[in-house]
Amino acid sequence: NRAIKVPGDTQSNQLGELTAILVALQLADPRTPLKIVTDSRYATEGLTSHLSHWEDRGWIGISHGATLRAIAYHLRKRAAPTALLWVKGHADNEGNEQADHLASLGAAKALDDEVDLSIPDNFDLQGAKLRSVTQAIAYSKISGQTHLEYNRKTIELLDVTRHAVHQISTNMETDETIWLSCRKKDIAKKVQIFIFKTLHNAYRIGEFWLNIPQNEHRAMCSVCRNETESMDHILTECTHPTRRTIWMLARDLWPSQHGRWPEPTIGSILGCGALNLPHTTDNADPEDKARAARKRGASRLLRLLLSESAHLIWTLRCEHVIGGTAHPEETIAKRWQNNIDRRLQIDRAIACKKKSIAQVRNTWADVIETTPPMSNDWVTTHEVLVVLDYPGPRRTEEP
Repeated sequence: NRAIKVPGDTQSNQLGELTAILVALQLADPRTPLKIVTDSRYATEGLTSHLSHWEDRGWIGISHGATLRAIAYHLRKRAAPTALLWVKGHADNEGNEQADHLASLGAAKALDDEVDLSIPDNFDLQGAKLRSVTQAIAYSKISGQTHLEYNRKTIELLDVTRHAVHQISTNMETDETIWLSCRKKDIAKKVQIFIFKTLHNAYRIGEFWLNIPQNEHRAMCSVCRNETESMDHILTECTHPTRRTIWMLARDLWPSQHGRWPEPTIGSILGCGALNLPHTTDNADPEDKARAARKRGASRLLRLLLSESAHLIWTLRCEHVIGGTAHPEETIAKRWQNNIDRRLQIDRAIACKKKSIAQVRNTWADVIETTPPMSNDWVTTHEVLVVLDYPGPRRTEEP
């Protein structure tokens, strides 16, 4: 038995399971029958029903393709039968529980272990079959080979985002997962674009104007005067009533049963698509699944509040700075409430399957009022009036 720390920056349960299978194949005598037991469906299905298809498409877009290719090589060079058996995880299976314990020991190691992914040329299938390649697959391969270097500001923002997400979700995201989180379906398309462009430092604000003669004054915040108008400043630091009012509204709507409202930072805003509130699984508790579902709903609500609020702050800032529009506090509050209410009604309108109905219910149940009261079918019954349960008179102190 071995406890192995998977090398590299990309860590996941799937990669850990695949690495364990690879090492077991490397250590086992190829002339001895082997039975591999795992709780990873990705591993069992990927090495059986999906293997030939993934090879035909040249492993393009397949997660952990290098490890899967090495496993396929070791399976094919064996002379004895090899069986793959899936078992349910966390079901008091002694072997599975011991494997999880070894995995925890491996993850706690200070140094990475070396894992041999080499494949002899006569076993290494190169390229992809033309009949298996779609335009999307080809585009994915080409775009993956033309990655440009990030600029300094993007590197800084990615690092800030990574640690901000870790502070809330306890997961350390990679650059790839941060970029993918920008396209999280929970986030509106226009907000996805806003987050993506902000991570790329694409907006013409702050330091952008310092290199343009006679426009250096535009780099400074028109409200705070002596502060550079970066996106971080606009969303989390500016003393303008817009920012203060919107974050106060978001904090007041956040249900207290899900813990304290996390103070918005530029990192948590840009990484909102990757935010998941942690939940400790307790198989002995019959209510654990329901609590886990509510926690997922709270995570989705947090993503919606952060993304919609940040984008509205940016929108109102542009209307104020570029268009010269002054927004009374009441107008700011109405705009924010309309945005959040629109997301609620869109969720209700598109929820049709059991899973999506449960998701909508777990997201909004703690922040709404229904007419008639306590209606259980408020998600799909549009005759039921559903409104957000805004708190009483708002506080005026700094959030």
